[in-house]
Formats: sequence, structure tokens, C-alpha cells
Amino acid sequence: MKAASLVLALAFMLFGCSSKSDAPARVQRVTLTPKGPTSFELVPSPDQPQYCHVFTTTATGVIWLQTPTQDQMSIDCPAGQLITGNAFRVPKREGKVKVYVIFSDRKLEAGPLQMQIQERVQEHKTVSAVDLRAPGKVLVDMVEFTPVER
Repeated sequence: MKAASLVLALAFMLFGCSSKSDAPARVQRVTLTPKGPTSFELVPSPDQPQYCHVFTTTATGVIWLQTPTQDQMSIDCPAGQLITGNAFRVPKREGKVKVYVIFSDRKLEAGPLQMQIQERVQEHKTVSAVDLRAPGKVLVDMVEFTPVER
């Protein structure tokens, strides 16, 4: 009986567990390119929903909407083109920031998203599309940027 249990346990160890290499690769939805000591550019990857918002969060919990519009709605974010057509700037004093790009298949209001991001950040958690209560198809990518001294 012990031998059968041992064989069964070994079989589970050998065949029942997937290795880390079997884990799906992280999908990169946006590319961040540093453009100076305190600035960076963002370019969406192909096949992302057409609209987006960009938020940065600091280690102290400050959240900045980097894509403000008069109506506070999502902006067009065509694949392969700079988001906003310009670089984003982060003050040195902010230190390392997490840059959240929230893609959606329809225009979304920034306010409710910012409040939901704030909730997650206060809990010291990252933000995923599942965390956001938003209509339609929503995808989130997070990249980091650290401003440097000149």
C-alpha cells in the first residue's frame, strides 16, 4: 500500500504540476520609451481597443490622469502611434511611477476609473481589467518609469 502511494505521489510530482515555462507570457499592450530624464513616450501595440486613458501612480499614492480632455473621456489611441503625440513628463520628486494604460472599445469617463484605481492603490495592489467596473471590453497594461537626475 505504501509503495502504491509513493508511486502515485511521484507521478503527481512529475506529471501533475506545470512548470513555470508553461505559464502564458505577459501580453505587452503598450511600449514605454524613455525620452529624457523625466519624460517617456507610450505606443500601443497592435490589436488593442481603440480608446485609452493613461494614469500614473506614485509610491505615495498620488494618481495623475495623463490624458485629460475637456470632457474627461478616453482619447483615441491608434496602434503604433504615440499616445497624445507627445512625451509624458513626471517630476523627479515623484520617484518611480507605475503607468497604467487602460484600453477600451468605447469612450470611458476618467473620474470613475481614477476612483477605482485609487481604491486598488490604497490596498497596495496592482490594477487589472477585472478590478475596473467599466462597460465593454477593457484591457489594462502597467509599465514602470523612474525619473533620473541629469
